Amino acid sequence: MMVPPSLIMEGGTALAAGALGGMMFVAGVAKLRKHDDFLSVVASYRLLPAFMLESFAWGLALCEMAAGILLLSGVGRVGGGLLSAGLFAVFSLAMGVNVVRGRTSLSCGCMPGLAGEALSWGLVARTALLVPLALVAAGLPGLALGSGLEGISLPVWGAGCAAGLAVWVIWLALGSLPQNEGLEA
Repeated sequence: MMVPPSLIMEGGTALAAGALGGMMFVAGVAKLRKHDDFLSVVASYRLLPAFMLESFAWGLALCEMAAGILLLSGVGRVGGGLLSAGLFAVFSLAMGVNVVRGRTSLSCGCMPGLAGEALSWGLVARTALLVPLALVAAGLPGLALGSGLEGISLPVWGAGCAAGLAVWVIWLALGSLPQNEGLEA
């Protein structure tokens, strides 16, 4: 039995939306809960004037939460996916500027409250690769300007989002495991 290509596209879109929606929402909540820590990270990047730091930190956290909610709900998947793609592009650029400056000891600021990853070209590339994934979550290719579940069945969307969330949680858990320098005999 052959799976229709439209079902594969629906499932892929929902999987991407689930993974990125969960990541964006949790990152936004973490930035609100650990606001002062995140504000310090934003300041350490030295990209904004001091008078903009506070409002930028609050606004970024709210944008991430909004993108997550839009992606996970499916109703605003286009807006959530495009917002996520834009944020990932800005994050990549901000990290890249600091890597070029030689400021690689800075925390990425991705999830305040968890050990932040130091800046590197690998992190810049990994973040940049989230841009096309966010566009997939938005429904590209074949992006309709409407923002809803047009053409996507609710069970497929729910299952895809749940699977995407599971993939993201596993990725996060694997990143928190202690590094093994070698097996002891």
